Amino acid sequence: MKGRCADELSIPEIRKILGQAKSLGLRRVGLTGGEPLCDVEKLEEVARFCLDELDVPLHTHTNGTLIDEKLCNGNGVLRAFESVSVTFLGGDAETHDYMTATPESFKRALEGTKLLVSEGLPLTCYFIPTHGTCKGFEGLLRRLHDIGVRRIRPMALAPSGRARPIYRETAPLKDELQRFEEILLRFRDALGIRIEAGYCTRISMPQLSVLRGHEVCLSGINRVHINSRGDVFPCTASSGVRELRLGNLRENGFNIEEIWRGSELVNQIRSVHEGQLEACEHCMLEPKCRSSCLVNSVATISDTVRQRCPLLSQ
Repeated sequence: MKGRCADELSIPEIRKILGQAKSLGLRRVGLTGGEPLCDVEKLEEVARFCLDELDVPLHTHTNGTLIDEKLCNGNGVLRAFESVSVTFLGGDAETHDYMTATPESFKRALEGTKLLVSEGLPLTCYFIPTHGTCKGFEGLLRRLHDIGVRRIRPMALAPSGRARPIYRETAPLKDELQRFEEILLRFRDALGIRIEAGYCTRISMPQLSVLRGHEVCLSGINRVHINSRGDVFPCTASSGVRELRLGNLRENGFNIEEIWRGSELVNQIRSVHEGQLEACEHCMLEPKCRSSCLVNSVATISDTVRQRCPLLSQ
């Protein structure tokens, strides 16, 4: 979901895609953006289709700024989700508003968070630290705990989308992430906040608890990301990394099975996971691709190695 966008997928197109995915074994749906609450009517229609016709649970990721009582109480759309997340890009208004380029976004995200907690909705707050912002989350942890937030998920910045061109300048340094991890662990133990991280994040913060279903990298194995225009990627983190685009559903007549089973790229990604690509045997990055984050490897690879990489030389 991407809010209001002229060429985004229509409801019939989304239903067609999800119906096919269900036949392939779809077990859970996540709706993100952009900002999914920009188009509540569309979000509700997709959610009802997933629950009522596909019998598939779903979660959503929001920046929190558009949350109001109507969305949370009674039959509000946010009650359809088994999990709702609000993302913070900094521990205070100055940092968060700068990162979002939206005045008062921090204040409104906090207000949305308070409302979700007061309505008893299943909430997780996401932290995405960048260079220079890691330490600032300590104060936010205290504020969120006082509000009633009991679940935090830190996420490592991925070199994709808008972050890719400035990733080297924006990504936190190793010692920053170590201190950030120490802060999270201290608050987890002192305040009883549940803090878990996915596979990609635990590469740089290995002491964090394992988020269920994220024990290993499953990019292209049991998950797929489809953006608002029908582009297909092997995981959410890879969305916007053009080299990892598996295909476009509008271009192939909305045949998701053809992409999921027949894409040469996705089959190569699976071969990387399994250590079966001969070209990887003598590559200096092979261990990084297999045991680290594939998205990070692909997006930050040197031009010399890129020319020899079977994933990138197509």
